[in-house]
Amino acid sequence: MRMPVRRNFLVGGIAAITAAALGAFALPAGSQAFSPVSYNLALPATVSATAPVRIVTTTLDASGRPVFSVQEATGNAQASRIAQAARAKKNTLAVEVDVPVRALGVSADDEYRDLQWDLDKINTPAAWETSTGADVVVAVIDTGVEGDHPDLDGQILKGYNAIENGGGGDFDDNGHGTHVAGTVAALTGNGVGVAGFAPDAKVLPIKVLDADGSGYVSDTAEGIVWATDNGAQIINMSLGSDTPTQAEKSAVAYALKNGVTVVAAAGNEREEGSPTSYPAAYDGVIAVAATDDQDEIAEYSNRGEYVDVAAPGSGILSTYPLALSEDGSGFAELNGTSMAAPHVAAVAALIKGVQPDITPDGIQKALESSAVDLGDDGFDEDFGYGRIDAAAAIEAAGGGGDGGDGDGERITPELFAGEGGLVGYGSETSTEFQVMADGEGLAELPAEACVSVGGAKWDCEDVESDEDGVYVVEHVAKGAFEVRLTVSETETVESASETVGYTVRAQVSAKKSAKGTITVKAAGAAGQKMTLQRKAGSGWKTVKTLPVKASTKITGLAAGSYRVVVAGTKTVQGVTSGTVKL
Repeated sequence: MRMPVRRNFLVGGIAAITAAALGAFALPAGSQAFSPVSYNLALPATVSATAPVRIVTTTLDASGRPVFSVQEATGNAQASRIAQAARAKKNTLAVEVDVPVRALGVSADDEYRDLQWDLDKINTPAAWETSTGADVVVAVIDTGVEGDHPDLDGQILKGYNAIENGGGGDFDDNGHGTHVAGTVAALTGNGVGVAGFAPDAKVLPIKVLDADGSGYVSDTAEGIVWATDNGAQIINMSLGSDTPTQAEKSAVAYALKNGVTVVAAAGNEREEGSPTSYPAAYDGVIAVAATDDQDEIAEYSNRGEYVDVAAPGSGILSTYPLALSEDGSGFAELNGTSMAAPHVAAVAALIKGVQPDITPDGIQKALESSAVDLGDDGFDEDFGYGRIDAAAAIEAAGGGGDGGDGDGERITPELFAGEGGLVGYGSETSTEFQVMADGEGLAELPAEACVSVGGAKWDCEDVESDEDGVYVVEHVAKGAFEVRLTVSETETVESASETVGYTVRAQVSAKKSAKGTITVKAAGAAGQKMTLQRKAGSGWKTVKTLPVKASTKITGLAAGSYRVVVAGTKTVQGVTSGTVKL
């Protein structure tokens, strides 16, 4: 039986500038090739903390795809060090000063702007001075999104319908998902409708709920994985169930492992005793409670230890399917933690827009540490850490503020990882990571080293970099595995994470050890089988099937050509020995 999902709440949307983002990104396949190496680093006359310079390094990855990385320098010497380190990298094509661009038209004159009390309540206009979420993709896992809504024109990407296992999610036969999407990224400054809170972000619509707002956890889990594999950086889920499932939990873990921030509504069952709502209560998910225009907790909003932050959720005006809106306007006012969650997802997109390398944990910490404390002092089960403040969250993440004198600023380190690849079963592997800033290793920097075998739960331990900024993670290969190192966020250093993957293959060798005898040496997973095969015409015929052992002697064999084949498992690849002639 499939587990039904209960949508959180359904009762019953405006501004745009373009912001550049620090970080690394790649051109789409087929982009124009680059000219030969160029190091045209023409620095401005003054480079300082108040007049920093952005240095762009262009490299080619293994597939020939150009990759751009951006670092900010606050002095000429630092700029030179960055350039020198960049030039030493393999496949560097160019090191040059970034060129600023400007937005052509920045206003919030939309039709219903004055009715959006939530914009000013969470300090959104001030946040837009730093970021509008440019180039950030927010997946809305919901009832779908009306892709041809006039106030969402050009904002909706081609998505996925998990209910039908295909197609797009750009239609909405309920309205809930379109309302959520408008809060995230409705067109802004177009004189029509409402303003989205991350107006330069894009929405990836994934339909998992049907026309009456209900669906199944299996579709929700599928939607999470699909979003992660198709470019989502933020996932919003304004839905929930009071029953946890491994399917949904593992899907959330997969998203987080791949650097995707997950936001979910905390639930609307306060009058029923606030049963814990999932996916909001899973580890790593940012659970959102709802507030009203007076900063009071909404009467329906769940409370509990899993609540992380609060956001406006009552009387929220946003986009709605034209055919479903009561007055045909294409806009509606709704209440619920469903409406609160996309405010947080949008602010997460604003943070991601200026801190593209920030981790989900870094975004959550920025939201929580900068929230306006309401209710009891500190954390409480109604508001979590408080009601979000968009501008303060960006600043807390290191992407805003007035520049100051540089005190307290955190650097964004570069984390380099060794190569994974194919290794033999039982091999002792050592994976090296190195954390650097301005071309120098960062010593004694704490981090978390984790290993996951065959997609199972991560096994983690605390580690610390050596004097050269190097970490070494050792592991005995007994199944396909990944090694992940996450540099801990400190007062001076931002968090960074890299993952290295390994494929593991069984090992086998066979040789003639006496007349009619073959000795086989093999290594493989418990229960893995191997077969002795004899050449028969143009093919091979199985003679015996045996368990994989360190050493096996097979006697009484007739003359001919033989080989040993070790069958593969889910986590260990099979292998075939060389031919042995008797």
